[in-house]
Amino acid sequence: MINRIYETDIEIDECPECKGIWLDSGELEKIQETIENDYSDELKKIPDYIDGAFNMARAKQEGMRECPKCSQPMNMKEYGFCSQIVIDVCPSCQGVWLDKKEIQNLEIFFERCKEKKEEVRKGFFGSLLDYFKKA
Repeated sequence: MINRIYETDIEIDECPECKGIWLDSGELEKIQETIENDYSDELKKIPDYIDGAFNMARAKQEGMRECPKCSQPMNMKEYGFCSQIVIDVCPSCQGVWLDKKEIQNLEIFFERCKEKKEEVRKGFFGSLLDYFKKA
């Protein structure tokens, strides 16, 4: 594993062979809070749900991984609600293993979620404002 800085100040470990990434406990949350990479072009595209479902099925067939930090069997789970991104989480040290390109897919998912929350908030407050204008 090679240590490198991701985004502004998050130290990650990357496998030089498979380009997978190891994140210590709490680092995925830091990445979620930081917006440094520009995914605006990707966000304009309609998500490919069929490809996402295929990738999820393939990931589940790979079987359990061993934690690179503490050698415990890791749990596979879909990140968040309907992200279609399967991550490996160590139940012992709480670290996360991400396969190649999963970090980018997660960041796009994080940004889409933020956009949807903003749309819901604008929609809710907009309709509330309209209600009070009519009253």
